[in-house]
Amino acid sequence: MAMERYEIEAFLALADELHFGRTAQRLRVSTGRVSQTIQALERRFGAPLFERTSRRVELTPVGKQLLDDLRPGHDLIQRAIERATSAGRGLPGVLEVGFGSAGAGVFLMEAADRFKAANPGVEVRIRELPLYEGEAALHADLVQMVLVCHPVAETGLTAGPVLRTLPRLLAVPRAHPLAARDSVSLNDLADITLIGAPDSTPSAIAADRTPTRTPDGRPIRHDRSASTFQEAISLVGGGAGAFVVGDEGSCYRAYPRVAYLPIDDAPPLRGRLVWRESRENARIRAFSEAALATSRGDCRRPRGAEMAAC
Repeated sequence: MAMERYEIEAFLALADELHFGRTAQRLRVSTGRVSQTIQALERRFGAPLFERTSRRVELTPVGKQLLDDLRPGHDLIQRAIERATSAGRGLPGVLEVGFGSAGAGVFLMEAADRFKAANPGVEVRIRELPLYEGEAALHADLVQMVLVCHPVAETGLTAGPVLRTLPRLLAVPRAHPLAARDSVSLNDLADITLIGAPDSTPSAIAADRTPTRTPDGRPIRHDRSASTFQEAISLVGGGAGAFVVGDEGSCYRAYPRVAYLPIDDAPPLRGRLVWRESRENARIRAFSEAALATSRGDCRRPRGAEMAAC
């Protein structure tokens, strides 16, 4: 006794209108199609659903019972469809975007301002996340998007276009001998201890940001790990070791006890917005476009050792 969607729509529309002509106009079908659909339902149920005269159409007791049983479920389905459509195609709502460093936070706030100017019905919440845990935050639905500067290899994630290309700098204690140099190489990492990554850091990210060997094969020492960017820079300032960051130019003022040295032979960090494929919607796509437009007008001017963060 299943009912097709068009049969449900025809029955409910006729129950509302109690007029075959108006029902046909509402459904954008012929009057004959409405009549045939209702007759087919009546044959299936074995009882008339409407009483028809030349002057009026009324529900029968069976039709009234079907209406009372069918309407709440239909309305629930319609609301579910509307919510899904709004989430997928509509913009109003809340969008939470995560970041792991001060410079990334500044950039996201600028992108959020641009985004909200074009989409005033959306609230954007910018959240700081622990280092290298952006993907974990996505999977836990703590945020819908995250700006990362490390490789993204997980399946089920979508990486947007490159928004920022940042030369790598080595943050070192000002008292360390390397601080007197104009720049360093990756092989120089054997001469200083690196601030390590938390144990939960994915291996591909750890290999990129906290390598264990130099290009010439020498081991790189790791000591204390840091869970946030500010913690890592504080450890560097306290003499605990060095930390690889992205050159953010004037976006972030250097910690007074830290010097920033260009790493001549290191590839740049590339910042992208990442989100879960299954969570993609109009808000995410629109914010990605706003961030890309923001990146094209990024006024930062990299200044080597003066400022850094990523």
